[in-house]
Amino acid sequence: MVERSRIERARRRARVAKAAVGALTALVFGVAFVGAKTHAPGHTKGKAKPLGAPTSFERAVRSSALQSGQIAPPAQPPVVSSATS
Repeated sequence: MVERSRIERARRRARVAKAAVGALTALVFGVAFVGAKTHAPGHTKGKAKPLGAPTSFERAVRSSALQSGQIAPPAQPPVVSSATS
């Protein structure tokens, strides 16, 4: 059996260490990516519900709209325009 030189053994250890660091980096990146996709607040995780007013508020608005004596909205002021001389 041929004994390897000290430099060859060091290079082999360096290659193995680089491969291990690369694999560990890829694993950590993948786990972080999946974790971010799962726990990010911007992603919807359930079914979206339509936004709306409470039914008691809608009922109150409907009943007040049917009452007489409604006040008309205020008139807007006239549009300002300048005349050319």
